[in-house]
Amino acid sequence: MNNNQWPDLKKEMDRIEVPTELSAIITNTVNENRAKKSKKKVAFYFLSAAILGFGLFIGSASISPAMAKIASTIPIIGTFFNDSMDEGLKIAGKKGLTQVVGQSSKDNGITITIDEVFYDGTRFTIGYTQESLFAIGEIERPTIEVDGKEINFASGYSGDFITPQKYKGTINITPTEELPIAFDMNIRIDAIGVIPGNWAFDFPVKQSNEVTVVEPRLVKTIEGIDVEIRSLKLGPAGTDLTVRTVRDEGDVELDPFFLDFYVIDDAGNVLDMVGGSGSGDTENGKEIVEQKFLYSPLKEGSKKVRVVPYIIPVSEKGWEAVTVPLDEQTVPFVVDQGEFGRIVVTKVVHQQDKIVMYYDLQTDEIIDNVLSRNALGLEDAEGNSLWSKDGVLAERIEGKSYKQEFETSGKNGLQIKTYKFPKTIMYEEFNIDIPN
Repeated sequence: MNNNQWPDLKKEMDRIEVPTELSAIITNTVNENRAKKSKKKVAFYFLSAAILGFGLFIGSASISPAMAKIASTIPIIGTFFNDSMDEGLKIAGKKGLTQVVGQSSKDNGITITIDEVFYDGTRFTIGYTQESLFAIGEIERPTIEVDGKEINFASGYSGDFITPQKYKGTINITPTEELPIAFDMNIRIDAIGVIPGNWAFDFPVKQSNEVTVVEPRLVKTIEGIDVEIRSLKLGPAGTDLTVRTVRDEGDVELDPFFLDFYVIDDAGNVLDMVGGSGSGDTENGKEIVEQKFLYSPLKEGSKKVRVVPYIIPVSEKGWEAVTVPLDEQTVPFVVDQGEFGRIVVTKVVHQQDKIVMYYDLQTDEIIDNVLSRNALGLEDAEGNSLWSKDGVLAERIEGKSYKQEFETSGKNGLQIKTYKFPKTIMYEEFNIDIPN
């Protein structure tokens, strides 16, 4: 990938960051809204710790002329999710479980095409492309109707520029209520970035396959909150966990929106969290919250899973940043992550257009395959975040050994960036049997 092409755009994109305290900001906003309108549902979408800690991955707007030529000839329809960084969507694409739509709408010189959708009861994802003289990228939150009725939903967005004129994106939809197996879907988009317009779509959607649904209805009390595991849905593209919490109105001991959950199979594999949403009501003096968490697919043959509730403490000042100059180090060297543990960098490989870093974790905490809880970043001399062209996260080699790629041709002034994370507070786990 040639980052010398369109350098101003790339520079501006690299500057876009999301503060570490975003999780607390989102939760505080939800609480403020709930206090003002306690009888009305609210919904939100939260991101992985890696994205919160190190910035929002937008995707590169810069590709070589050769790659641009190739990209312009590759048919997106029917293969939209095959090269996704999301393991579940990649599986769905390769198994042919997606639904081809191929419907376009144009306004103000901008064409949006709904290429494919995937819906299987555990997740609902829309794949789209946007084309114009100079592609803007992500669309604004759409209005969605199911069988003529507008639905409330949480949403998450991601994407990449294929060329400066074409953007390929996905929208993850998490409805606050269950959707039918088959329905007519209407989507209306009112703006792309700051450009207003009217882009409308209408097409049928049908659940792609059967999913395994487990409803354990297990309840445990955590710091005065009744926590119920209502359902676990298992599909080829993801694992959907639904949790219901009930507490007395005004109880300030623990906010249920701070609760997260590890899902671990009977072989000890930690499922990677993809995202989630939550909504809340107040009824008869009780605050009732229902949250949905989406994880990577459960491996076939799993007979049990452990669901471990936990919270990550967040102070008003946020987490303490850790910066380690890379060109001053001799391997092996240590990167301190505070109470969470230490990262021991064992090898750094400089290649023409990237740096590959190998490291081991010294921690007794639960860790997933991509280190979403305690991510490691790399910055150039100007403080711009450097990401892999294939994603922002690490890759487990085995055990607690990982490797991570960072796209850069520079070697001087690079700095490793992370934070001193507090120890996770974990609570009594739930054990769920998976039917054969």
